[in-house]
Amino acid sequence: MTAPSPTYAITGGARIGFVNFSWPLATLSVTADRLTISTTMFGLFGMGTYSFGKAEILSIESYGRFSFFSQGIRITHSVANYPRKIIFWSNPQAALAGIASVGFAPGGSGGPPVLPHERPATGFPLRWWPVVVLAVVWNALFLLVSSFLSRSPSVFAPSILAAVGIFFTLSLAALFSPAVQTVFMKPGRHFGEVRNAFILTAFVTGIMTAVFGIGLVASWLKHGAAVPTLHP
Repeated sequence: MTAPSPTYAITGGARIGFVNFSWPLATLSVTADRLTISTTMFGLFGMGTYSFGKAEILSIESYGRFSFFSQGIRITHSVANYPRKIIFWSNPQAALAGIASVGFAPGGSGGPPVLPHERPATGFPLRWWPVVVLAVVWNALFLLVSSFLSRSPSVFAPSILAAVGIFFTLSLAALFSPAVQTVFMKPGRHFGEVRNAFILTAFVTGIMTAVFGIGLVASWLKHGAAVPTLHP
């Protein structure tokens, strides 16, 4: 009977692309052949799993120098559909020793080595024009808030609902529509690089859309139901 492969596992935090997961919202697990980082949203549901074979990792190195809470290991990899920046927050010396203890080493026998011209592109993966357009729309709608508040005591301005609703709709559409993903992504880049950021945006703006939508309707009903006072 073959003995089970040894596994090293540790709970910590992670930086996946633009999204940071604090402790204990990430898990690192390593066997002799694979290294996997899993993340969750507030511990309630999974946000993503990033699994690497030996040949897909170019280096694993200690990362961080400012404080104990910003130390960890950085995974430099060649998987085009994963975010470029992947950091696991933990004690770097302990994590590196644990990885080595199960026999995992970057660039091992898991497959052919990655040539320089095959490595994914780096830099900001999104097209700039949709980012600029959305920023302009967001700020324009919020500029209407001051005008709305000057005429109404309610904080549930229609322009705020419109702003968060637009971001929620576009984030949700990007998660499921390759056509929308193409609009946002630069040529040669992959949506998986920013998927976590879009999930987080959809989650936050979805809650905001519901809250502001309910608040706006309640405000309208309250003012609509008010009985005018007649003065003699």
